[in-house]
Amino acid sequence: MYALAKRVLTAGLLLCFSLGAGAASLKPFSLAGIAESEMSRVVDDVEKRLKRDGFEIIGTYQPYEGAHIFAVTSEALKQAATQSDYGGFGAVIKVSVTRANDGKQVQVSYNNPEYIGLAYNMNTRLEETKRRLGEAIGFEKDFGGDGIDEDKLPEYNYTFGLEDFYGHLELADHGSHDKAIREVEKGLANNDFGIGRVYKIEIPGKQQVVYGLSLQADVDEEKFLNDEFVMNVIDHQELRRTPHLPYEIMVNGSDVFALHPHFRLAVQFPDLRMFGEHSFGKLMDLPYVYEEFFIQAVGGQGLAADDDW
Repeated sequence: MYALAKRVLTAGLLLCFSLGAGAASLKPFSLAGIAESEMSRVVDDVEKRLKRDGFEIIGTYQPYEGAHIFAVTSEALKQAATQSDYGGFGAVIKVSVTRANDGKQVQVSYNNPEYIGLAYNMNTRLEETKRRLGEAIGFEKDFGGDGIDEDKLPEYNYTFGLEDFYGHLELADHGSHDKAIREVEKGLANNDFGIGRVYKIEIPGKQQVVYGLSLQADVDEEKFLNDEFVMNVIDHQELRRTPHLPYEIMVNGSDVFALHPHFRLAVQFPDLRMFGEHSFGKLMDLPYVYEEFFIQAVGGQGLAADDDW
């Protein structure tokens, strides 16, 4: 049996120890395990384990070769999302299977639910979801930088003057919720500018819907609308942060918006430098490109204001 399966046996004890320690800092991702097996076999096994343990897979995404992402939710996540204004952004956890280390290993990782719950101002740490994921597919450790103080996560921003969780990209106001849904789904179905749909989730009891986006534009035309290009810049360390994808947009009432890249990228790559080979400086125009083309993809009007890092 490959390494991931072996590690699942101790996941419960490891997770209980982690939670019991009451750590003051949190990291954005959780490593389920590292497998030495065929990637397709690991993908199949992870899918079976998620379904067996009651998680709903609402979308899958293969953004580039060697990466497979499951977008998963549960009744508990949906209910948690109802407890805050924009909780829908945290209603989906991404679980990834990624070929790494020159193809010698396959890493299984997911968004750390505790980190998401606090960073996305959900008024919960989603501890039960983390426990269940650990039991389902394994838990070895959290990773992604040195960690952020849990008390600071709800107000996190990368540096002074940049947007926090509430600094959205305002994309459109369609006058009604129904029209907003129609316009968004029409644009994503057309795959305009390489922007398509990975998943859709409706938050119960609210006029709130979140869409996961596939960004697959031609690199020669709009490189920042290509997930592989962006990840090649920022996701360069030994443990891959593939669950950063996919990017999301939200329909809330008649409004359509997204988390600002200054927040959305930085909160999952808090250790990334401002300048250098692998840095936010390499993505200087990305916020402007996202805003301009997201607006068009969801039926919004007008050109976006200039905005960069």
